Amino acid sequence: MSAIKISLCIVLFFITSIIFNNSFAIDLKSDSVIFGDYFYRLGKIKNRSDLYAYYNITFKNNSKYDDLKIEVLNSQCMSNIGDNNISLKPGGRYDETIEDSNGFFEGCTGTQKFLEWEATTYFNHKEYKSCTLGIVTYLPVYFVWQTMIETNDCDLEIEATCDGRNCLNKNVDSNTSYNPSNVVITIKDDNNWESLKITSPEPNSTVDNNYITISGKGRNQDGNLPILITSFNDYIYLVQPTGDGDNWEGQLWMQCGITGTVSIQEIDNSGVTFNGPPCGATIASMQDGQTISAGKYSLSGRVNSDTADDAKRMQVQITGYNNDGTIYIPTTSYTPNVDTGTGEWSLDGLEAVCSIQYKASVSGYSSESQATHQSFLPEKKEVSYSVQNCPVKITNPENDEVVSSTTEDTQNILIKGQAANGSTVDVSYKYNDFESPSYSVSSDSNNWSYEVQGVPVGFITINAVGRNTSGEPIPGNKDEVIILSSKVFSVKTRNDSVFTEFYGTSMPSIDVNEETLNAEIEIFLDGFEYSENVESDENGNWAYEYKHYAKRGEYVFIFEENSDNNLYKGRENKILKCIGSDLGMSCVNEN
Repeated sequence: MSAIKISLCIVLFFITSIIFNNSFAIDLKSDSVIFGDYFYRLGKIKNRSDLYAYYNITFKNNSKYDDLKIEVLNSQCMSNIGDNNISLKPGGRYDETIEDSNGFFEGCTGTQKFLEWEATTYFNHKEYKSCTLGIVTYLPVYFVWQTMIETNDCDLEIEATCDGRNCLNKNVDSNTSYNPSNVVITIKDDNNWESLKITSPEPNSTVDNNYITISGKGRNQDGNLPILITSFNDYIYLVQPTGDGDNWEGQLWMQCGITGTVSIQEIDNSGVTFNGPPCGATIASMQDGQTISAGKYSLSGRVNSDTADDAKRMQVQITGYNNDGTIYIPTTSYTPNVDTGTGEWSLDGLEAVCSIQYKASVSGYSSESQATHQSFLPEKKEVSYSVQNCPVKITNPENDEVVSSTTEDTQNILIKGQAANGSTVDVSYKYNDFESPSYSVSSDSNNWSYEVQGVPVGFITINAVGRNTSGEPIPGNKDEVIILSSKVFSVKTRNDSVFTEFYGTSMPSIDVNEETLNAEIEIFLDGFEYSENVESDENGNWAYEYKHYAKRGEYVFIFEENSDNNLYKGRENKILKCIGSDLGMSCVNEN
């Protein structure tokens, strides 16, 4: 009986304890029961019999370049573990709320609660650094719940605060169930590698020509320079350093009139999309209606096409016209030099004739795909230009020329020149103090000519003065040349009995004002080391005063014309082959 009483007492004790404990828990949750200062703080923080607690978790990826992935590994006494997998870009942030459990039936009353993650950063889609970390809440012997962020096998830089207090591997007091803890976890790796990027061309820009320079900055993490790829072909392009830090450049050919993207191989979001160059060929160096000087000139411009071979097949057509519209030069096609690196073409060595009008046009090679392009070069494909009116110019004879056509004292000289078509040219000459009358000639197809009669031997100044179609002199439109009117260089022989005499014609000896010229003939006998000289007179006649005698034998005489004026040089030597006889020498001119 006493045993039964003892058993009943034990049962009543446990029932009373359970009722008291539940009442104690309810009062604590309502904060209505105070058991001194210490137990008041215990109730305000968290009691071991509270059934749950919330945590506002914030993850921050403070890595400079790398992505971050956070994956749940394990948990204990957690009612809500949040997202199993979290992905953050550099500078990204993720917020979530988790909940623990302190329930009796789950076996979690007063026991440790934790949630464990693995954080991994990724560089170019490859794992770089990782860390195992978790939030841990536990009840120590002094009955104040504690929370901390623990790390393990950690290669990342972690910062953690719980309600503003540092809780990285350091416990802090937890909040109550009705006041969730605010936990901020900041994760960062040590990768300070500067991400590769293309700096030129700018996105959505339009390049000027087919051959493009791609500029960029940075290297691969292994230190090597990047490789470029495009959306418009299957080639890969190597780059070269510029010598300025990690800056680099690469070149590639881009089809005209398209839009494409250039990217760095194996680097996400590195592409730059821009427009290819406008299609076609244009003339840039000559303006429509421009007037140029007579003589050599060149044309140049731009060309963009689908391929480099297409660009090199472009043509330039040029037609020349007279002032009245008739054709002066039929249409001629030229293949210019094309620099596929710059998209520029040039055509050199063209000849512009005075008073002629020209029309030049360009045509690029048109492929089937190019015909569909909508973007074309804005400059001109055809230009008309003209050459300045021909100034009066004497083209024949040339200045300082020796003009000789006869052995007589006078000669006829044909004078030729250029002048504007339809204009009149007055031609005259001056000899010492004598000035001839003017002879008027008309220019035909920009050319004129006149033969002056009876020009004496000596220095001759030829003048040509232009007049317009009204017959009025054109100021400054004149030309002048100074020539030497001379007899031809000749050698003749004559016999006097048994003696032979040498004589002939050459340049004259002149001494007029500041102009002087002394001409002489030097005579050599082949096989002998001496020579003899004879001077020419003012009319260009000479005669050797000594006579030669040879009864027999063969002799070769060399006659050399010399002048002391650097402008007028002696002409080709004359060679005479002479054979002696009783009647004097018989001579034959060898040249």
